[in-house]
Amino acid sequence: MYPNHTMDRRSTPTPTRRRWLAACGGASVGIAGLSGCTGSDDSDGENGTSESDGDGEKPDENGTNGSHNGSIGESWPMARFSANNGMVTDEWSGPEGPLEERWTVEIEDGAVSGPVVGHGLVYVADETSTLHAIDHTTGDVEWTYEPELPPETPPNPQWEPTTPAVTDDAVYFLTETLYALEPKSGDVLWSIELGSLYSGDIRVYDGIVYVHNGGKLYAIDSNNQTIVWEDEASSTQDIAIGDDGMFYVVRRTNNGHDYEVMGIDISSKGTEWTYSPPGNVASGFGLLVRDGTVYLNEMEKLLMIDGVTGDVEILAEFEQTSELVPTTGRAPTIADGIAYSPAPSRYPAVQAVNLSTGKEPDIWDSSALKNGPTGIQPFVTDGTLYVWRDPGYVQLDAINTKTGKQQWTTHTTDHIDLIGGRIRGYAILSDTVVFTYNSGSGSTISTLEPE
Repeated sequence: MYPNHTMDRRSTPTPTRRRWLAACGGASVGIAGLSGCTGSDDSDGENGTSESDGDGEKPDENGTNGSHNGSIGESWPMARFSANNGMVTDEWSGPEGPLEERWTVEIEDGAVSGPVVGHGLVYVADETSTLHAIDHTTGDVEWTYEPELPPETPPNPQWEPTTPAVTDDAVYFLTETLYALEPKSGDVLWSIELGSLYSGDIRVYDGIVYVHNGGKLYAIDSNNQTIVWEDEASSTQDIAIGDDGMFYVVRRTNNGHDYEVMGIDISSKGTEWTYSPPGNVASGFGLLVRDGTVYLNEMEKLLMIDGVTGDVEILAEFEQTSELVPTTGRAPTIADGIAYSPAPSRYPAVQAVNLSTGKEPDIWDSSALKNGPTGIQPFVTDGTLYVWRDPGYVQLDAINTKTGKQQWTTHTTDHIDLIGGRIRGYAILSDTVVFTYNSGSGSTISTLEPE
């Protein structure tokens, strides 16, 4: 196991007391700020070069995204693994649990983004608009990148930083500017000013960087570093990219009491279709795209939307057994013909539906599952469904995808001296789990490995 680390906003990261004590057989947790500029980092930078930044992840029928940067099982390219939010791979198996801490980086104040992983590094953005590149094996900080921000930037922003994205050739980092950075050095390759510091989303597919930032949508060609399409979409909640390059967006409407899904063909410069449910439906805020179909959970329903026409079909209706609706509105994950939908408290942690029948699979035992809430889209690899549940989503369960039976479980924050927070994002790799955790008293970046 590797010890904890801290990073100081004002200086190059140095070994902490906990790290020194670990060498002596003891440990003491220290919390420090996180920032600095010791090189570069896993965000997108600017340098005026015309180098290609890779094609990004390419969704396929299994929800995987083609080739990954780094070795197989050692990369997690973007917030929801792939441009279509697939959260599925058949390229590797996850770690055997239960798990224990390998290393933790602790931050005194300010939120952090979800992690992405590539080139042997974990990339995380923080609330001070700093990107950190951390060695996946040791937890050592390899470099950070802290761009100069506009004078009007508030000193204590109240939004969570955008999760970066990493390809073979670049790390994309979003502030009010989209930066493309060299992944191993953090040197700026190029940048494009977008104008908003608010939280957003990044997806990369087929050489195009898709961005939601401050109520605006962008498609940016990474080869010539130009905006090829842009439009406005206030209150955007999620974006996903189809294998034909269609740009799908879900956003809140009617002062947050309703929502709509848009299918946008950036090549024709316009919205192809819009779906909005009748009445006030404050749900359906996560998207999955698979085989040209958009999937989302709306209250008690799992919906399918034709990606070309916008026609809507109800795939399944879940039984409501409490005052809470039976899904959280997070995107489902689909693997081997089964859709897994995150569920709230008082329900089994996930709802499973056979795509062919619209019913629960015959051998699925929902009584074997612990209750939610499950607030993060689950991930599937090699017959295992990884589910983050409980308040704060801190309990990680490995579940058999066919039966629903638990294979192992780990309380992921047992080693963290913070309470009252939640998991911000995660990456399931072949031998480790990487996650970030935000609370009111600090944040952490952690890696777990088999005991």
